Amino acid sequence: MLANGTPTPPHPVDGENVCGAAQSSLWPMNNLSALTQPTPQSVANRLRSIRKSRGWTLHDVESKSGGSIKAVVMGSYERGTRAISLARALELANLFAIPIADLLSDPTSGRDENLGFRRFDQRRIAKLLSEKDDEALRKLNRFLIAIAQRRGDWNGEILTLRSTDIDTLTLILEMSHTRLAEWLKEENIAFG
Repeated sequence: MLANGTPTPPHPVDGENVCGAAQSSLWPMNNLSALTQPTPQSVANRLRSIRKSRGWTLHDVESKSGGSIKAVVMGSYERGTRAISLARALELANLFAIPIADLLSDPTSGRDENLGFRRFDQRRIAKLLSEKDDEALRKLNRFLIAIAQRRGDWNGEILTLRSTDIDTLTLILEMSHTRLAEWLKEENIAFG
């Protein structure tokens, strides 16, 4: 205790400066280079990848956003020559019907980029099931029905799965992302 009655400040721990920030190599936040954060260019590349996986042109983005996102602005985002605000990133994520985390993720990290978003032709799956007994097709059909029920999406015969749904599907079908992509192509039941 000090002479004026105030408590003595704690002695700095070895490796700490007076502000309490750790200087020790034992402190996990000292080496942030081990964490990989998205860069503006990786987000720009991701935007282009998502748009192209949908088969959309820059003008399609403008049209589908009701003119909110102009084609020239989207092109600037994709080139990385224009900064994207959080509000605009959320708008883009909603437009593409993806979690914002997917917008910021590296599309090549652990999954086949060609599987990011898939539209499934439920008519084709039903036709194939009537022609042959295939356990993988039955599992896929049950999964698509469950997704449609959860979303309340009974409007059409085409159902779009998000990348997280595709990850789940690989577990259900016991296939790698690469094998799933090959199988979907062989059966001609999904398109990008």
